[in-house]
Amino acid sequence: MTISILNEQDYYRIVYGGWLGKNIGGTLGAPVEGVKELLNLDFYPELPDGPLENDDLDLQLVWLHALEQYGPSLTNKELGQEWIDHIFFPFDEYGYALTNLRRGLIAPVAGWFNNPFNNCMGSPIRSEIWAMVAPGAPETAARYAYEDATVDHAGGEGVYGEMLFASIESAIFFEQDRDRLIEIGLRYIPADCRTALAVKDLLRWHQEGKDWIEARALILDHHGRENFTDAPQNIAFTILGWLYGKDFEDAILKATNCGYDTDCTAATLGAILGMILGPEGLPAKWVQPVGDRVVISPPIKGFPAPQNLDELTRRTIAVGKQVLAAWHTGIIVHPELPTTLQDRVEERDSIEAMWNRPVTENRYLLPKGTSSQPNLELVLNYGDEGPAIGIDQSKNLTITVTNRSLVLLEGSLSLEVPAGWSGPAAEVTRLNPGESTSWKVVVKSSSQSESSYRLALNWTRYHDGHVWSEERIPFALVGAAHWTIWGPTKAENGIEVVCAGNKINWQAVSEGNLIGTYRARTNLYNPSTRKLRLIAAANAPISVKLNGETVIDCQKIVEFMPAYHRPATEQLYEVTLAAGTHVVEVEVTGQGEDLEVYVLPVATLDTTSPGKYYYYTDMMFVK
Repeated sequence: MTISILNEQDYYRIVYGGWLGKNIGGTLGAPVEGVKELLNLDFYPELPDGPLENDDLDLQLVWLHALEQYGPSLTNKELGQEWIDHIFFPFDEYGYALTNLRRGLIAPVAGWFNNPFNNCMGSPIRSEIWAMVAPGAPETAARYAYEDATVDHAGGEGVYGEMLFASIESAIFFEQDRDRLIEIGLRYIPADCRTALAVKDLLRWHQEGKDWIEARALILDHHGRENFTDAPQNIAFTILGWLYGKDFEDAILKATNCGYDTDCTAATLGAILGMILGPEGLPAKWVQPVGDRVVISPPIKGFPAPQNLDELTRRTIAVGKQVLAAWHTGIIVHPELPTTLQDRVEERDSIEAMWNRPVTENRYLLPKGTSSQPNLELVLNYGDEGPAIGIDQSKNLTITVTNRSLVLLEGSLSLEVPAGWSGPAAEVTRLNPGESTSWKVVVKSSSQSESSYRLALNWTRYHDGHVWSEERIPFALVGAAHWTIWGPTKAENGIEVVCAGNKINWQAVSEGNLIGTYRARTNLYNPSTRKLRLIAAANAPISVKLNGETVIDCQKIVEFMPAYHRPATEQLYEVTLAAGTHVVEVEVTGQGEDLEVYVLPVATLDTTSPGKYYYYTDMMFVK
């Protein structure tokens, strides 16, 4: 292995510059976040006493804590636990992932299932921590970014956006040429993903001599989406600022003035340029308003967060030394020797293998706590419908086990199911080293409805014909939603459907064109009296009745926004709802396009501690 040196003072300078640039960009873009028009900013729209709070940095402080707590073998499983313990954000994909995690799901399934926001910017904005703890090792940074992003973006462009930025930022430690850095980043994402296509188109338009305003318009024409947080367009805006900017100020202003998810685009570009230029290369007029402080959003809580950028930088470096050693990078941080990092663009076969993992399955290594060289690898696949099951319903699961040890493994697999359910008999297994077997099982639920169900897989190892050891792997299935639906011409008496998530499945009564009036009815079970925000997000005119009273009547088409915290105001209703079962009736007028309706029971703004608009996981849509 070739040994490379990273001088510790160089390490400090690059990391501190990155965090400082992150604060500058986030403070610039936050006040105009979500504005879709071309902007004309020339400085901070608000001059704060220190930086503005921003989830772009908040979440990375939690990841720093996670690295300190769990060490370099950190995976999406531990990061998911960090979400539950320390993050109380309801925003878009964050809210959906937290709902899944609270129900007992784990990544990547938790980041994919029932999540309409997995193509968005929530993960590309938190790439820097992985680059900074894997300096000069872009493949390692991209691997961590994958683990992170799949917690709340699995199967979507958000994963690729974070991997792109993490590999670019890690490569800054050995390469400062802009074009070469972008080339490196593109190596670590699929060539045909929307993010890669948007960036490559932008590079071509820049080479063809289009000015930045023309390039912005082309990005929106070819890669734009109505949701301002959609990742490919915003990642392209970030790169646009870098390509067209004459200096730090001009670059972050151009990125911000593209509009859309401005705190994200400006913060990421600010971090990239801060890493390249170092703190001494950032203009004083931009540095002085933010200073050295770290400001944390109130819903991020319960761990020792850094108080300033110096502490954040030193703690980042301390973890980075562990990561470089644990991943056998051959990079040594030295207090005196000069930096001699070489171009380290590794083969990406292992990264491609991560892209190709199905998002419908979870992977476990045994014995528990193993991060490499396990005895047994176990993969649980929930199937295309994901981890949902209705009342009195059967579900197919596939469990694949592979012997990763060097000896014959004999044992049995068994499945624990909830009381009243039926499940399979135990499966006796005999596996030679490297051998795999798949166990296809069917479970059937009872008539008892729950928001989630706890099951467990048991691996019992035999030796000399006797039980030698046992491993138990708990997992969850979530309660599906039961609706009766009617179409414009079909199902006079209604058809009962089971919907895996919050989206009503109209296929059973549609005739292909989805034109006309569609109706749906369910019973919403509420275990205790509470304040409720009932959301019926739709891409068509919709009305909703609660216990026979019309509470939502939106007869126009508005932006489809199935978010807990920012639905269209015409498609939500807030009420103090008594305990018990309540009838919900939906009527929607299909316009001919794919009809999307999400019905969501969430908390209101008024909560006893920071963390508003969270999903009520104990409320159920039942027969």
